[in-house]
Amino acid sequence: MDELDLQLSEIVLFELPTFEAAQGFRVRLRPRWPGWSHNDEGLWLFAAELGDGADALALLLREAQELVGDLDLLAVVFVLDGRSYVLPAAEPLYVRAEKQAA
Repeated sequence: MDELDLQLSEIVLFELPTFEAAQGFRVRLRPRWPGWSHNDEGLWLFAAELGDGADALALLLREAQELVGDLDLLAVVFVLDGRSYVLPAAEPLYVRAEKQAA
């Protein structure tokens, strides 16, 4: 494993559709997960460094999943170890709407 592979395995890269979504991720996640963000031709990239904790990935993905729902997004793509995955919102939008109406 070369140094670049090691660095990539310690970073989760989220692909976000808007500046507002990137700002939401920055405000909510940046205090716990350092990293960077970048605008790449209409797509916002948000990187989060995992750190040393054994449960760091699970905690980050759980928090991001809740944030995806809070931002009224259906899902976002994230990249980990060079592979792309889809992270759905924590709760379907129709369930949240029903709760708010009750």
